[in-house]
Amino acid sequence: MRLNKSSSFVLLYLLKGYTAAPSISEQLESVDIRSIQRSLLKLVELQIITRNGVNSPTYSINYEKLVTLTIPEKLLENEDRPTTTLNHAFIEWVSSLDTASLDGLFGNEPTKNKNTAIEKMSPRDLEYLTIELSWKSSALEGNTYTLLDTQLLLTDGIKAKNRTEFETQMIINHKNAISFIIENGELFSDQLTFSSVEELHRIIGHNLGIESGVRKKIVRISSSNYEPIAGPQQLRENADSILSTISRAKDPFTRSLLALALIPYLQGFEDGNKRTGRMLANALMINSIGRGFSLRKTDARTLALAYLSFYEFNSLDALTNILSAELD
Repeated sequence: MRLNKSSSFVLLYLLKGYTAAPSISEQLESVDIRSIQRSLLKLVELQIITRNGVNSPTYSINYEKLVTLTIPEKLLENEDRPTTTLNHAFIEWVSSLDTASLDGLFGNEPTKNKNTAIEKMSPRDLEYLTIELSWKSSALEGNTYTLLDTQLLLTDGIKAKNRTEFETQMIINHKNAISFIIENGELFSDQLTFSSVEELHRIIGHNLGIESGVRKKIVRISSSNYEPIAGPQQLRENADSILSTISRAKDPFTRSLLALALIPYLQGFEDGNKRTGRMLANALMINSIGRGFSLRKTDARTLALAYLSFYEFNSLDALTNILSAELD
């Protein structure tokens, strides 16, 4: 049994805090309340929500099931789906989990690639990761440098012809971010601080017209109905909560997955949030098992859909699959 359009819309309103069929019906005026009740029953059967009470029931989200739910692609392509914003209830739930619960959240996925011995990357492996990650992470942002162009730039200082200074700078910034990670491993080994993430973002955005520090402007995400929260103080408080949660996890896969998802979800910076999330996720992986990942196996569309699944439905299933594939 999978989500359909009707049940997905009802789920989105449940995530927005509407907990009963009548209140959801007020939001979905064109949908008969019986249809909403059938969708609620479907969500209960999927164990995504729990029914509370008998005569006038309310419903609560079962986040442990929701984070592993597969969201069909066609639902993410439906432009009529309701808007969403940062789900504080989800942040509070994941923040309440202890280490064992966090590390076991994604079944066997976090541990199957786990290496308990902390290793140091060889110079050759580090060079390979630097080139591939700088190229792919930039390509995911629309950069037209090829892998060969990136190699020549980073190893021989040869700028690619017919490429902009902006694109060149983006590649170089990734290399510098990786150098920062390697030189300051202690910052990514235990308790994460906002200043460390802020420095990663500053390096990623250097000379690209991106303002450093917590954003002060409203931002929108292309092709998404997710509207990030605004306000520097609120962003900063949520950033601290998110970093505390990531730090509490001990499994390298879990830590990296949470960084990959939660940093872009918050959209704490004016731009470069996904790049910062990718670099933080790599920093956590490098400083725990001595290897990183580039997302080379993942195309831009697949990654975008994975982020939509999380931004709007709080499902980490697609991002979990992407990271697992990268580490196989």
